[in-house]
Amino acid sequence: MDLQFRAAPALLPHAVPGGVRFFFDAPADARSVALAGTFNCWAGDVCMMERVAGVRWQVTLPIAAGRHLYKFVIDDRDWIPDPANPWISEDGQNNSCLTVDETGAVLMRQHGMSAAAPGPLHARAALASPAWLRDGVIYQLSVPAFGGDFDGVRARLSYLDELGVDVLWIMPFHPIGIEGRRGALGDPYAVRDFNSIDPALGDAAALRALVAAAHDRGMRVIMDWTLNRSSVDHPFTREYPHWYTQRADGSIYYAVPNRDYFAGFNFANSELRQYLIASMRCWIERFGFDGLRFDDSDITPCDFLDEIRAELSALRPDIALISQSYDEFHHLAACDLTYEGGTREMLRQADNSAFARYWNESTYSFPRGALRMRWLEDKEQGRISTFLGTEAHRPAAAVMLCMDGVPHILMGQEFNEPAWTGWQVLFDGWRLDWTAFDSDMYAHYQTLIALRRRHATLRTGATAFLDGLPSGAIGFTRSDASHRLTVLANLSSSAQTFSPELARIEPLYAAGWRAEDATLAPHGWIIARQN
Repeated sequence: MDLQFRAAPALLPHAVPGGVRFFFDAPADARSVALAGTFNCWAGDVCMMERVAGVRWQVTLPIAAGRHLYKFVIDDRDWIPDPANPWISEDGQNNSCLTVDETGAVLMRQHGMSAAAPGPLHARAALASPAWLRDGVIYQLSVPAFGGDFDGVRARLSYLDELGVDVLWIMPFHPIGIEGRRGALGDPYAVRDFNSIDPALGDAAALRALVAAAHDRGMRVIMDWTLNRSSVDHPFTREYPHWYTQRADGSIYYAVPNRDYFAGFNFANSELRQYLIASMRCWIERFGFDGLRFDDSDITPCDFLDEIRAELSALRPDIALISQSYDEFHHLAACDLTYEGGTREMLRQADNSAFARYWNESTYSFPRGALRMRWLEDKEQGRISTFLGTEAHRPAAAVMLCMDGVPHILMGQEFNEPAWTGWQVLFDGWRLDWTAFDSDMYAHYQTLIALRRRHATLRTGATAFLDGLPSGAIGFTRSDASHRLTVLANLSSSAQTFSPELARIEPLYAAGWRAEDATLAPHGWIIARQN
């Protein structure tokens, strides 16, 4: 996210012998302070801090290389971000961030990063991603919610084809755990058998037919993989308990709070790693999946992700691996795509200068050429029309689908489906409300995706934000050696007037644009060729 304030360096996490030292000035009446984050699976009662003077608490913790999110836990009750750290996560969860490199140095995101002043990791090249992913538009769906079963999804492929998406991300379709189940059906990410299909969704032949039909339409298919855990009643918890994280008494647990229906994997076990990779290979070989998306990969050891990449790319050189993380290090040897969630919040702020700062700081702190997945909605967030307001959805979609990176659409987003609030709705058999279909919104997404497909500049051109825009407006250019396109969006309920030079741009797709005085109506947008 855009850095919130100027940091006080003395209170920031920093490297010391033995790891990274964290400080926290707690309320005077605090009885205990713990440090919880991706480095300890968000366990709020493991890494206890020590009071060192007055209200000052501290702890030193060994932390592996990569991006880490964290909070302080006060009296086992209040979870708060680090008040000394201005770097807040892009995931909408209000977490503090830091990055540690291989030497143990702490790399905090800095104000003023740009092409002229990049961060240290930008000197390193990201893993080269396949062109089909770089040029694609991702559509994420749940099989039961979108089509009922595999055959139902296959019957709706023409709908997705007409929309224009060409990367189909299928959420988990394995049997779901029963013990501790939430809701009637349970959490689809609580996998009870990694090698089987939930029979309610169809059989192997139906899944194979779905993947083949998608391929026939020129679509690639991504399988969603629950990476660091199984359901608590997976047979392996009895057959191979040493494959799991265990308490001192030998009981199996998952450290993430409020997830007692999961059992956490112990990735120190090489047999477990070999089993999971073999299972991934089997799905790719049997069904022709083009890639995998890894759930909660931000709490998975990076060296295991590297191991997966080496094995699967040997099997299929053009495979794509998507990491549900914001980790710069995942781009070096493991994954093609990490999440980029700050665009959603920047659109709510609708401050072009702040958006430009955020874009520069997030782009130039990552390895060079790192590919990010931009989204307005993901499975852990509610609808963008609720977040921004229905009228602002259209200009927001224009911004997202014209930016660099790979756009992601969550099922139903494209027609303003109103009922989705987060993936927990799937626990009780939620279905897309097709009766709420907004044909104008669907047509809007169709047009934007078609423009992205038709103009390579929108996929691979350089990005530069415009200066001097009025409050409530977002504007940037995408350019390459041959073309320069301008994108303007008005996220406000007031008309906005722009520089007179913009009156000469040639509209490709616009709503509410008045060229004679370079004005955009409330919630208007324009994508234009600049002569």
